[in-house]
Amino acid sequence: MPEFRKDPVSDHWVIIAPNRALRPEQFASGRGERPPQRCPFCRGHEADTPATVAAYDRHGLAGDDSAWQVRVVQNKYPALDADERPLTAGPALYEIGPGFGVHEVIIEAPDHVLSFGTLDERQAELVFLAYRDRLRQLRSNPRIAYGQLFKNSGAAAGASLEHIHSQLIGTPLVPTQIQAELARSGAYFERRGQCVFCAMIEAELADGARIVVDSKAFVAFCPFASQFPYEVWVLPKRHDCRFEETEDGEIRELARATRDILAKTKFALDSPAFNFLIHTSPFRLCPVSYFHWHLEFFPRLTKTAGFEWRAGDYINTVSPEDAARKLRASCRTL
Repeated sequence: MPEFRKDPVSDHWVIIAPNRALRPEQFASGRGERPPQRCPFCRGHEADTPATVAAYDRHGLAGDDSAWQVRVVQNKYPALDADERPLTAGPALYEIGPGFGVHEVIIEAPDHVLSFGTLDERQAELVFLAYRDRLRQLRSNPRIAYGQLFKNSGAAAGASLEHIHSQLIGTPLVPTQIQAELARSGAYFERRGQCVFCAMIEAELADGARIVVDSKAFVAFCPFASQFPYEVWVLPKRHDCRFEETEDGEIRELARATRDILAKTKFALDSPAFNFLIHTSPFRLCPVSYFHWHLEFFPRLTKTAGFEWRAGDYINTVSPEDAARKLRASCRTL
């Protein structure tokens, strides 16, 4: 059974999830060949996964699996259990709680597609619609405090299956990193009377050196203090703390901007493995004036080493200005 355990020194919660070690592995070691095995995410193999939670056809939300383009299922090897045991924490040195939560997989295409960047605009839009809808559904569960959407693409990014997919984990507590972002952005708001993310948008648009994509509703830039080479953040220009409140037209534009970033990365950096994740407000907190939802994207070009792991600070070998310049110069589009 999974458990939450809290480190009394760092205050980080850790999910102990032995079940995750049972996941199938489609990425071969060595030369990178794919072992010949049946893909559970392909159309026609629906029986290989847990039952469908939600399905989308080309027109949007569908009622069944008959013509799905995006399909959402419970994770077969979940990090958390969907039982109703509450999280408990006592005054002892080691705090522990049952591993209650939700763990879903968003299968992003019915065919055996290996790259999100190869999806057409409508297919990419359906993926982001599924993200939004699943967060909305998760928010209705009073036992869930936060929903973390994330995508691992490639073995170096932590993916075990190559068929494109994303994941959603809902937890009864707010993750440590989100708590830290809330605290720092709240402190900035108290000092300056402005959302720090809105201030960043204004500064980046005025400077221009770190801009990668600038559209009507979104701006993408390499952060001033990027932790990783070619890290990119995507923020809505309109202040909003909840990703799940994003309107349909904005979802379409966000999907297009994300595909654009992936196209630039593919051609500029030779198709690296990557992660992206969406930081949104905890369900019971918003609306607030000091927090701004955003998407964080980073290709896996370097390895996190001893200094980063133990000091908590990062060494980045590519300046964000140079990274943005190279990505802007890659004018390829999908």
